[in-house]
Amino acid sequence: MLGDRDYMRSSPGYGYSRPGGDVSIIKKLIIINCIVYFLCSFTGDAGARLQYQLALTPEGIQHFQFWRLGTYMFAHAGFWHLFFNMYGLYIFGQLLERPLGSRRFLILYLLSGLIGGGLWLLANWNHLAACIGASGALFGVMVAAGMAFPQVTFVLLLPPIPVKLWVLVWVYCIIEIFSLSNAGSSVAHLAHLGGALGGFIYMRRLGCKLTLPDIPGIKRFFSFLTPRPKPFQSPLNSRTDDDPIDSAELDRVLDRIAVVGYDKLTEDERALLRRASDKLKRR
Repeated sequence: MLGDRDYMRSSPGYGYSRPGGDVSIIKKLIIINCIVYFLCSFTGDAGARLQYQLALTPEGIQHFQFWRLGTYMFAHAGFWHLFFNMYGLYIFGQLLERPLGSRRFLILYLLSGLIGGGLWLLANWNHLAACIGASGALFGVMVAAGMAFPQVTFVLLLPPIPVKLWVLVWVYCIIEIFSLSNAGSSVAHLAHLGGALGGFIYMRRLGCKLTLPDIPGIKRFFSFLTPRPKPFQSPLNSRTDDDPIDSAELDRVLDRIAVVGYDKLTEDERALLRRASDKLKRR
């Protein structure tokens, strides 16, 4: 389990700074969202126009304004909309940033937002509607955290009871599914669910599994939903110790260890590590 490893143990200030004084990607995302909110909310008519240009709208995409698929997740409708999204990003994101690294965490965040926005867009293609907010990206981060660290315990505010993260993720997603029936809601529930799907797919491709409730048929559904992670493509009998090491493949295997651990590597991936280690010893 990832949470049992030394590099996953929390440290003071984690989530806001990184070794060497670098600013974490979580803090950068929070700062960008806050700046955009300030520009949209406190600059009068210019801010209102800016927010409309950032929002995801079917009309805008139909007019080839594709930037909206990315910018909508950095605009918010009000202070509390911004606050809860950024608070959730910090709470769930701090579990993931160190094992994934800044680049992969940013990919997770943006991919979840893109899939969430795309799903909402398909459902509202013929409507005059607009979608803003980082909620889709946040749901992707939350699902990813629940897959990587299912046994992490959170204490709810109301009621003050401890809940495992994997259970909390399922509760949120089930609430969003039932909320789809509320046609008059101004909340983009499909964007939330699309973001959750994005987080699930991304972490599944990295080899993480989803902790499933004991409900008949649900495990079969999720195994069908996404293909198995691609195995490392280099047959053992086609390599010799004198063959050059593919540095890109080696980096990928090392990154994979940080996410799923050495025990989850394939035999080919372990063979690559042994060959790299032997070459290093002979230098």
